[in-house]
Amino acid sequence: ALPAEVIFLLIGMDADDVPAIKAGSESRVVFTWGKPTAEQQVALAHDMVDFWQRAAAFVAKRVEEPRDDYTSDLIRLRNGDDAVLSLGEITSVVFGLLLAGHETTTGFLTNAIVQLLRDPARWQALAADPTGIPAAIEELLRLDTSVMAMRRVTTVDVSLGGQHIAAGSNILALIGAANHDPAHFVEPGAYDPTRPDARDHLSFGYGAHYCIGAPLARLEAQIVLRQLVQALPTAHVAPDQTMEYLPNTSFRGARSVRIRW
Repeated sequence: ALPAEVIFLLIGMDADDVPAIKAGSESRVVFTWGKPTAEQQVALAHDMVDFWQRAAAFVAKRVEEPRDDYTSDLIRLRNGDDAVLSLGEITSVVFGLLLAGHETTTGFLTNAIVQLLRDPARWQALAADPTGIPAAIEELLRLDTSVMAMRRVTTVDVSLGGQHIAAGSNILALIGAANHDPAHFVEPGAYDPTRPDARDHLSFGYGAHYCIGAPLARLEAQIVLRQLVQALPTAHVAPDQTMEYLPNTSFRGARSVRIRW
């Protein structure tokens, strides 16, 4: 819940809303990137409407009661002029941040902790020398990204890997595969925090689509891992557990992981 609490603080929402927003975020992931049945789609759509209405009500409240937060800043920027920003656009920003602002970071932290604890030497190395955490984070972003794929539409005809893809085609860009490209990374399936090109990963996107929240995600990951390795240097993954993942094509991160120390 930590990444959610951070983004809530930025937006100006109360931390008490975290459980409901987390549940709404999961509904959006499964509805948009999953393969729900027709019956499930109806239930998920209702959840998303509730999610939107919650965001809209929050923005309306901030119009009447502005505070020192990002939402109020957007309202002040608007200054009552829809040509600058409409309330619908501000609601859309809040609605987007209530998913993109925390879900992927939470998934990455879960993946990173599991990867490090699979080999006690990895965890203990960071406990002994926390200065290695930033490099470890870049390698973990490459090795086990929480954003495995994104849907795109081609704008021009293109040939890729011997296949012709016409303009206007729906494609699934496999970020996880790019991060493991043997033509770019030596032994891509291995964990190597000394890898000089680890930061070449595409886990935050590229170009115009590069994640604006990348610095925040990196900072949160550094703080969380630093605190955990120092507080729990002997931590290990609890045996005999089955990790559960949301069924979808894009986002990957165990919903919970039990650890012992």
